[in-house]
Amino acid sequence: MGAMRTWTSVALCALLGLAGLGQGCVLTIVGDGVEGRYLPGVPYVSQPPPNPLGFPSVDHWSGPLAAAGAIAYLATTVGGWPRGVTGNLTPGELSAYLGYFTATNGLGSPDRANAALGLPGTIVDDLVAGIREYARWDPVHRFRTPPPPMLNKAGFDAEVVLIEGQGLVPARYQEALNRGSPPLVVFRYWNPVDSGRAMWVTGSGYRVYVRFYTWGPEIRSSTQSSLSGPGVPREAWDPDRGVGHVVVGEGYLIGDPDGPGPLPNTLWLLVRDTWAATAEHGAIPWGQVSALVLLGPPRN
Repeated sequence: MGAMRTWTSVALCALLGLAGLGQGCVLTIVGDGVEGRYLPGVPYVSQPPPNPLGFPSVDHWSGPLAAAGAIAYLATTVGGWPRGVTGNLTPGELSAYLGYFTATNGLGSPDRANAALGLPGTIVDDLVAGIREYARWDPVHRFRTPPPPMLNKAGFDAEVVLIEGQGLVPARYQEALNRGSPPLVVFRYWNPVDSGRAMWVTGSGYRVYVRFYTWGPEIRSSTQSSLSGPGVPREAWDPDRGVGHVVVGEGYLIGDPDGPGPLPNTLWLLVRDTWAATAEHGAIPWGQVSALVLLGPPRN
């Protein structure tokens, strides 16, 4: 994939006085023992989402929700996705349409693999194809059995790139963030363990409170999670068939957040998770990443 332009979040960059600095609102941030990059303004949305299309269930919805958060962010950027791509919906409402186009839980577009398999959650190949199709969807490009039309929906050809296998390295995640584009991160499973360590990280007059997590044992369902309570939604994973837990990357930190303590000196992914049981700004090691989905600018 060739070089991609840097995007600037209009409102936030103006607020922070960062417009025209080349990297837009990609902030350099520092904390106690760590430093990295951060994209202010990536939306936070948690399961369960609204269900305007009347699916029998919106469990296992991390894929559509994470994609909706990334798309909503890109719709606010200079040179990013058209503002009309969201149809003026909230990220939660938007996730219903993305759930249709990605055939999450086997329901929705008949052109996705999961329409035949009926697996809980979203297959990563379906996530890529569904985002592309949703972006292009408009009155001219209707595709098969589309959901109810969205008023004022802008359609365009989007660059959506899947990174997995040998090309899946932390540098690809960092490169996307440094360009100002929040990558979608697919984990094999989701079992974060709260380390008890949290801190403020700051940059350019902006600050964010980050909680650090480590990886618990591999599990196949949220019913086995180390977390508990109403903020843990129903979710299952099948990494051998491409179904994982999806979050939105909003930055990264490098370093040791607790000095002589047990946490490692490593690359920490700053993520917007879709579980209310996790922090709004969580940091977790690369560890269980199975794929990245990179959303590029419109094709010329």
